[in-house]
Amino acid sequence: MMQNIGQKLKAIRLTHCVSQKIVADHLGISVPGYSKIETGLTDISFNKLQQIADIYKVSVVDILQIGEKDTNDQDYPDLKKQLNDIKEKYSEQLKKMIELYEVIREYKTETVKI
Repeated sequence: MMQNIGQKLKAIRLTHCVSQKIVADHLGISVPGYSKIETGLTDISFNKLQQIADIYKVSVVDILQIGEKDTNDQDYPDLKKQLNDIKEKYSEQLKKMIELYEVIREYKTETVKI
């Protein structure tokens, strides 16, 4: 499936878990202005595209090639593992945060009773 440049920029931004605000700030433009680039309402200059590539430490060519070939596990063998590792890491952190919340809530409840 061929993507336009805006779709490619959104895909790489989401892959790197970066907000539109961070990219917009780096480019020196507003968030709505950057959003228009991702949605294809505004064209992007090569200079801005190079700045975006610098954010992700990739080349402009890498960005332009996003989505140009079928993505399956054979093409990106480590990607699926990396995504699963990230999912597990954040899942465990979320569980710990919930446990901590429960401990704090119990403590507050006991403190109020005293």
